[in-house]
Amino acid sequence: MAQSLSGIFPALTTPFEKGSVSFSKLKSNIEKYNSFDLSGYVVLGSTGEGIMMSESEGLKAIETVRASAAEGRIVIAGTGAASTQGTVDFANKAAAAGAQYGLVVTPFYYKPQMTAQALETYFRAVADQSRIPIIMYTVPKFTGLDLPLQTVLALADHPNIAGLKDSSGNLSFVSEVLKAVPPRFSLLQGHGSLLLSALMLGAKGGILALSNLAPAETAEIFRLTQQGDHAKARDIQMRLLTVNQKIVGGYGVPGIKCAMDILGYAGGDLCAPLQPVAPESKESIRKLLHEARLPA
Repeated sequence: MAQSLSGIFPALTTPFEKGSVSFSKLKSNIEKYNSFDLSGYVVLGSTGEGIMMSESEGLKAIETVRASAAEGRIVIAGTGAASTQGTVDFANKAAAAGAQYGLVVTPFYYKPQMTAQALETYFRAVADQSRIPIIMYTVPKFTGLDLPLQTVLALADHPNIAGLKDSSGNLSFVSEVLKAVPPRFSLLQGHGSLLLSALMLGAKGGILALSNLAPAETAEIFRLTQQGDHAKARDIQMRLLTVNQKIVGGYGVPGIKCAMDILGYAGGDLCAPLQPVAPESKESIRKLLHEARLPA
């Protein structure tokens, strides 16, 4: 039976250097994040450019995060592939590399055929065969595909499905899921601007690109909400809104990596064909970070 996940998990970036993953820079980032009150780390997610990495790079990245993470931190790896068997195979290799959960994005290439029933069959088969619990992942911004509510609810009792990362930005959907799933099922918010709102509805935490830039602040929103201090949590959430909307949502991975470099983390190069932000954009990003009082 999959345990109930809670807390804040940065959706880690992957630093590249001259076309290859810089595992030393990845390790350096984890060592810095270890000082914050985070529940664990997500490697090879959307923010991590995992879809563009080779299997060997991905597995070494998992090993690096596992070896660098502080004791008790949970390592979640993006394990979704285009086929059911490909997803199962990589999930089990990720488990051997040190991942404790697999984050499985909706398969999206053949969209017209990805019906509610097809998606249910897919996630059920993956969960049945994966050696680690899986977290379903819906991110229509990138996939162009919504995960239907009926599919989530049909799978919520599966013993090897731990929960759902929701990056739909749809709080109505979040509410409907939370109203119907069993207590152990963890809905983890994937949209940084909606963290507080989702937590107040009953979400158990977040998997956030924003946490690369604001690990202390996002962890504090979670802590304050758990304590019922919603006013202070709201103040922090509002302070981070523009950073999340303009840097994470607007510039995307190039902007996040630029901001990380400014803040003293190792953003590093991008995996081509992604391109770095323009010089004038870097100054805009620096200003946004300053206005949000994020320490450089």
